[in-house]
Amino acid sequence: MAVRGDVVTDGGAVRSPVRPLTVRVDVGGTWIRTESDGVLRRSPAPSRINHPGVPAPVLVDRLVEHLVSVAPAAGGQVVVSLGAAMDDVTGTVRGSGPLWGDWLMDRDLLGVLRRARPDVVWHVFNDVTCGLADFADAVPREAGASAGYLTISSGIGLKIADLGTRTVRVDENGLQGEVGHLPAVLPPELAGLGHLPCECGGVGHVASVSSGPGIARVAAALGIGAYTTEWFRQAVDAGDEGAHTLLAVVTRPVAEVLRTIWVIQPWVVVVGIGGGVVEGVGGHYRTALLRHLRGAGSYAAGPADAWEHRVRLLDRPGADVLRGAQLLAEGALVVTRAQEADHRP
Repeated sequence: MAVRGDVVTDGGAVRSPVRPLTVRVDVGGTWIRTESDGVLRRSPAPSRINHPGVPAPVLVDRLVEHLVSVAPAAGGQVVVSLGAAMDDVTGTVRGSGPLWGDWLMDRDLLGVLRRARPDVVWHVFNDVTCGLADFADAVPREAGASAGYLTISSGIGLKIADLGTRTVRVDENGLQGEVGHLPAVLPPELAGLGHLPCECGGVGHVASVSSGPGIARVAAALGIGAYTTEWFRQAVDAGDEGAHTLLAVVTRPVAEVLRTIWVIQPWVVVVGIGGGVVEGVGGHYRTALLRHLRGAGSYAAGPADAWEHRVRLLDRPGADVLRGAQLLAEGALVVTRAQEADHRP
């Protein structure tokens, strides 16, 4: 057997191209999932959630070490979905509450990895961008329309893509849709929840109330001592009044984020909603969202049934960020500066 360029021959017969091994990695606030040779492995993430006493720079170094350790042999590639605010254009990471707390950074993670293993092709993308790429792949191209993906997990983030040009516009820092760190909209009787902390170091954010850790904080503030994620799932399924009250509270800020999107960007035809919180609660989450959205009581909300086709729940298995990272690496969506997108042919 001989190898000629990218083609393997055996007795003169051309077989199939030699494809470099691709390792796909999803880095979340709690777990790292690594897929290689069709096998998916899970290990604890070097994060603030798992290691609250370890300095953030040390955790970042541990993440780099892990990614380098799972990289394939020379000639392979690694595509990474990273649960951090980052510039998808350059691979520069800005920060992550679940991963590194309130540490603000400006680290060229992609450059660090390339220098550590220059024999490997590296791609690093924000996990919400990856979720959007997977979701948008199933949404028909529609000129002038956009689709979004909102994740509700250990953190909360949103990304929106232009379906016609298949582009994702970001600001000059490479960011778009850090909605988890907007102020949470809460009813007056629950104003006290506005002082709950956020993993980023702030207080009263959407993520303070509606993220996975946020829901636990709200449960404690409401006196629900039995709260665990498993209890929440089972109690909601069973129709438990306290669990449904909790669900109504934590979905309110998310509903207001969605309402804001459609008030200022009516061309967003659909938003897919996924993440660990949504996957755990299932269809009850969408029901609670729609109840808030329909109850707006204003002409700005449009008809009561206007939200039905706009909110798509991706409960199980949700958006595949590993597949989405691969799609981004292949150019299925292109992340571009807003100013640059305005000048695209």
